Amino acid sequence: MAQSGPPEGHGEPEGMSPRALYWASQATMCVSILVFFYECFAYNAIFLKRILPAVGKASLVPVFRVLFDSVWVLGLWSYHQAHWSDPGAIPARWRQFVVDCGEALPIAPARPEWQPAKATLCKKCQAARPERAHHCVLCGVCVMRMDHHCPWINNCVGVHNHKFFLLLGIYAWLASLIGLGTSLPELWRLAGVAVGVQSNLASKGGLVQDLEMWDIYAFLLFGLFAFLIALLLTSLLSTHVPLALRNLTTIEDFYENMPNPYEQGGSRISNLAQVFGKFGIDWFLPVRPCRPLSDGISYPRVSGQNFFEQRDFEALTLVDGGVMTEDQAYGGAVGMMHDPAADVERTWRVRYKVRTPEELKALKEDKSTPWQFWACGQQSSQRS
Repeated sequence: MAQSGPPEGHGEPEGMSPRALYWASQATMCVSILVFFYECFAYNAIFLKRILPAVGKASLVPVFRVLFDSVWVLGLWSYHQAHWSDPGAIPARWRQFVVDCGEALPIAPARPEWQPAKATLCKKCQAARPERAHHCVLCGVCVMRMDHHCPWINNCVGVHNHKFFLLLGIYAWLASLIGLGTSLPELWRLAGVAVGVQSNLASKGGLVQDLEMWDIYAFLLFGLFAFLIALLLTSLLSTHVPLALRNLTTIEDFYENMPNPYEQGGSRISNLAQVFGKFGIDWFLPVRPCRPLSDGISYPRVSGQNFFEQRDFEALTLVDGGVMTEDQAYGGAVGMMHDPAADVERTWRVRYKVRTPEELKALKEDKSTPWQFWACGQQSSQRS
């Protein structure tokens, strides 16, 4: 029996109004920012500047500073990108495409299951949306390949910022581990001083007399925050990284009506590339993928689940007169998405099985046939 997925209004816990959720998300983001900056301040201003020199380890300060600060800056950059980037709101070009297609575009009701190659009707927006898109109650829009609404960044995680979200988790986790790993001996020693087990001695290997207690307490608070962040992010990454390696979102992880149609043949790197783009140095930087593999409207499919028909390939001719393959169709759509002069809609028409005028006419005739039979039957009975 298929497991039912989450409700359509994703991001709205039962019993909480959207306004309450909005302010809860704002408060959570503010707390996360304060803790993140405090971690950097305490490590640099207290541990590196006061504690390490006090215990005779000043030579380690430059190495530790470069190691921690470089990872922390990448984490801050990722946070900025994850929060401020458009997660993937439905583009105006798709909305115009829906208007232009009219009745020729098949639109299916939204269900908590896999619906590849289908435009679905959002119950909240009452508008057609592309595959893998879902509605976020907090943001008030449908988001392409929506994963979830994250209160820590106060933004949805979707097709355009999923990479930033994962990099934020990885770099913030690494910064916490580096902070804990490089300061663990001093954290242990100062914890003993704080609880009175050890004395604040100036002997070799001890602490100098002028190290004040507020330094100790502030540094121990850093250790507590770093430990909690590392613990939280370990749990978060253990959930989201495996999903990305299977080309799944947290919403799609509930679906069981068919095998994952977007899983790239068992290759974890290929699955991750659907989020990060083709492999390159940009994988490690919080910037838009230099070579994205999807435009957010259509997505590459797993081998053996080809949703293009032969007649569709024949309709997609290249400039040189050849026939467009499925990979070329996807690649062309990605490259043309932001080019106003490009005919990206041609690929979308194939992907979403937009009916030709002849097919639409035949469909209308088929729908009218039962009525015609009933009407003829009524007329015959009246004559008799």
